[in-house]
Amino acid sequence: MTRTEAMLPDLTDEVKRQGRALGADEITVATVERWNEPPPFDTKTVPVYPHSGYRPSELMPSTRSVVMVAVRLLDGVVDTTTTACRTTGVQGNFGYVFLNRRLNEITHGLASWLEARGYRSAPMGYNIGARYDPEADADDSIIAPAYGLFSMKRAAVLAGLGRKAKNGLVASPQYGTRIRLGAVLSQAPLSADPLLEGDPCPPSCDICWRVCPTRAISREGRVGHLRCFADAGRSGTSYQEVKEEFKKRYPPDLPGVDYTGNDYLAIDGFGNRLCKIACVALCPLGERPLSDVMRRVRGFAEVVPPVSLQGFPAAHDFEA
Repeated sequence: MTRTEAMLPDLTDEVKRQGRALGADEITVATVERWNEPPPFDTKTVPVYPHSGYRPSELMPSTRSVVMVAVRLLDGVVDTTTTACRTTGVQGNFGYVFLNRRLNEITHGLASWLEARGYRSAPMGYNIGARYDPEADADDSIIAPAYGLFSMKRAAVLAGLGRKAKNGLVASPQYGTRIRLGAVLSQAPLSADPLLEGDPCPPSCDICWRVCPTRAISREGRVGHLRCFADAGRSGTSYQEVKEEFKKRYPPDLPGVDYTGNDYLAIDGFGNRLCKIACVALCPLGERPLSDVMRRVRGFAEVVPPVSLQGFPAAHDFEA
């Protein structure tokens, strides 16, 4: 055993202690080899999100490890999203903006700590922007036309932090889908956490399909970006209206198309939407979901009535 191999567990444990001291509720590690194609594991037992954006070594060529962190949504913040109140002020602030800034602080702090020990590291924060795929724009059968420049969800699965749930979100064993994700790319030779196998959702569960007001989630777990972006009708009820609003937010990845303004919006946390995140608030995964979640599921359609979206192609129709 080499000296480097002998120090791996100790360094990894130190990284995790430091991440928790900075405020991470969960922290796991993946080696960069897990992004290889084909991956060095069985994707039938470990379902992963499709590759999108850049791989870690494309963003930082010296990357050897990816550290994933998660912060949880407070139960009370989640609780405010299940009401008929026409505001998402609490969730928008403390479910997105505040947690996004905390993830920036945690990942920057962890990267700084690693660099002080001689390991080049790049904080990814909570997000480094998204793009609109022009090929998907021309194909109405494609329901997910946007992609992240670094897929936090794919990274979370590859680091063993969670598994892909039916609502399209990452579910950790402890907190379910009530988490926000951040990442650090590092030159440090860290020990990888084990991958989590299987589907986190019970086969018969269709709660996220039933409660989404815009029917953006299919029973099989497909998530339609444009239906989700409709924000219970605020962004428009017709397919073309929603699509035009969506394209303003996410620029197409084409030569000559400006993207800096949109990246600024992603960094600063503006543009909070009116979605009640029912797919998160009423998801029963995790060790401690809302205690009265099933009662709320039964009455949610009366609290936040479903919206009729017009003109969506058949591939986007998750009504049945």
